[in-house]
Amino acid sequence: MKKKLTAFMIVLSMVLLLTACSDEGGSVSTHKNSGLNTSLKRSTDMQVSSSGDLTIQRLNRSETRKMGASGTWTIFVYMCGSDLESESGLATMDLQEMIDATQSDKIKFVVQTGGANAWDNDLVDDSLTQRFVIKNQKMEQIQEDDSANMGSAQTLAEFLDWGVSSYPAEKMGLVFWNHGGGSITGVCFDEQNESDSLSLLEVENALTSVYPNMTDRFEFIGFDACLMGTVETGNMLAPHARYMVASEELEPGYGWDYTAIGSFIGSNPGASGAELGKVIVDSFYAACVAIDSQNEATLSCVDLSKIDELVYAFNNVAKEMYSATANSDVLSKMIKGITSAQNYGGNNKSEGYTNMVDLGSVLKNVTGNVAGTDQALAALQDCVVYMKNGSDKADSHGLAIYYPLAIQGSEELSIFKDICVSPYYMSFVDKMAYGSDTNGDFGGYSDANWFGENSIYWSSGYNEATGSDYWSDLDQENTEAYNFSEDESAISFSSPPAINANGMYGFTISANTLDYVDAVYCDVFMDAGDGETLIELGLDDNITADWNAGKFEDNFNGYWISLPDGQPLATYIVEQGDTYNIYTSPVMLNGVETNLRIKIDFASDGNYTISIIGAWDGIDAVTGQSAKEITKLKKGDLITPMYYSYSMKTDEEGVYEGEAYTFNNDPVIYEEPLAVGDYYYSFQIDDIFGSSLYTDFEIFTVDANGEIYFNQ
Repeated sequence: MKKKLTAFMIVLSMVLLLTACSDEGGSVSTHKNSGLNTSLKRSTDMQVSSSGDLTIQRLNRSETRKMGASGTWTIFVYMCGSDLESESGLATMDLQEMIDATQSDKIKFVVQTGGANAWDNDLVDDSLTQRFVIKNQKMEQIQEDDSANMGSAQTLAEFLDWGVSSYPAEKMGLVFWNHGGGSITGVCFDEQNESDSLSLLEVENALTSVYPNMTDRFEFIGFDACLMGTVETGNMLAPHARYMVASEELEPGYGWDYTAIGSFIGSNPGASGAELGKVIVDSFYAACVAIDSQNEATLSCVDLSKIDELVYAFNNVAKEMYSATANSDVLSKMIKGITSAQNYGGNNKSEGYTNMVDLGSVLKNVTGNVAGTDQALAALQDCVVYMKNGSDKADSHGLAIYYPLAIQGSEELSIFKDICVSPYYMSFVDKMAYGSDTNGDFGGYSDANWFGENSIYWSSGYNEATGSDYWSDLDQENTEAYNFSEDESAISFSSPPAINANGMYGFTISANTLDYVDAVYCDVFMDAGDGETLIELGLDDNITADWNAGKFEDNFNGYWISLPDGQPLATYIVEQGDTYNIYTSPVMLNGVETNLRIKIDFASDGNYTISIIGAWDGIDAVTGQSAKEITKLKKGDLITPMYYSYSMKTDEEGVYEGEAYTFNNDPVIYEEPLAVGDYYYSFQIDDIFGSSLYTDFEIFTVDANGEIYFNQ
């Protein structure tokens, strides 16, 4: 049930902007829509010598002084409501939790609202940017102004400048409330301003601007948002806070429990950020358990004073990784270790890509191929002081890192160059991008952009779209995805794709390019009925693979994951665990485009169960905004399968829509035999540089007896 804020529960004080002041004094700031202030020196400077040695210099106070009375807390909440509020009232629920949490006079919440087309209460106006103080179980409006872009660094800076001056406390926290997209796209996507968001550079910029007005750090900075628990985020925040609380993965359920947070502070006003962080993590996870969403949950409390040790240790590993690119065998093992690491936010064709992978999982997976991973893992463990994660995120270690699982163009890499925590890692990522442009030929690669006096790594001219010349080539999409030429790939065949004497479709990769193969999948299509349009049923790993010999064959049995009415679902692999696989399927749910998350649980006796986890909207292709949670289906929901289609005549891709099915409240579904007819089969071969090679289609037939055979 939605909780509504009412005048009965809240005392509302309407104060004109030009005369407004807090009950503790302070000046009034105006709100302007503006972006990054590039005249500010960055609060962290990553210096790289000509030999590639890294030094970290951060803003640091010679002495610190508490800014408020002993035992007092102020938590500033930058509440960008977006569709989370306008469609679901989630911000209103959390405002009510804050009201319920302030029984003690030791704790107050100072909130700025904006960024939503509508609010589910009588106090917050979607046409304004407003500031509220919540204390003693009352919510009081202090200021209002014209609507400002919550995705602007200037808007955030003005809120912080006003807030720390007007409501200082012995210990202060800052919470970013909204959607998150990870290190590249940031946090707080403003629904009223084309989903503009705060990049990590903009967050740093705003914090740096308020730094001179503070005599102490924030006790913690947290993200009640998805995907922001990254080493890049922690590195940016290190000069500004003692602890960071953030999630590597989506935040299922209703996000943080502010009642638990406030109640703990009320009883323990002297608590540290680490002690409060444990409460935030535990109460969040308990809320996930209550709605059976704990399997996908992650949340961590990170000691930012330990970030430097982690960054230095990781840079040493990255130096080894970069050096190892000269050895194709070691390089292949490293990339396979990275691409098989725990990752977050989908990272597939149907849901989109965040390119966020678990740092600890990466370090574990490259151990044995590069030196220094034990030290980096120990530094990571020391940095993450507390965390919880669900069973489907078992290989999570508390902090993610960016790796381009799918190269998405020059803009993404231009952003990354100014937030990457290691010059060697930046050069490693850049070299792999170069390899995707040259089919694995590193002969002409230069690392001059990242080392020496002309380095653009962590450059002073940040926020500029500069980088390597070949990055612009990554912006060009291949419009003939299913006619990808072998000449355009790093992979070649010793035995080309063909149907062998046993009626099996397969191929053998040449020994000299086998190291370049990252993964092989089967891709199955059905005829739309017009003899021209193919409908993709998705990708699967159900093939026979001999990696030592480089030999791969189909292992297709004619069954496919289907709805109870027999319609096959287009399925794409999200995650492969030891005892489970998770797939996603594009659908319309009650007329709105989304994706079904589907899980196959494998039992030790060889049996398995397939069930629908819920629906997730994925990553917005334009803004990079991540949908906040996977929502459970309800009885009576209409599921309409969606399929990517491919025209054999024009090579164009499109979308094909199935028939609506009414969900009966039973999440268990099954693999069903495909209907009688002809189908098209191809292999997708992913190389270690982020590109894919597609083999020619072969037609197989499912006959009335359920027999399957390729047409020769």
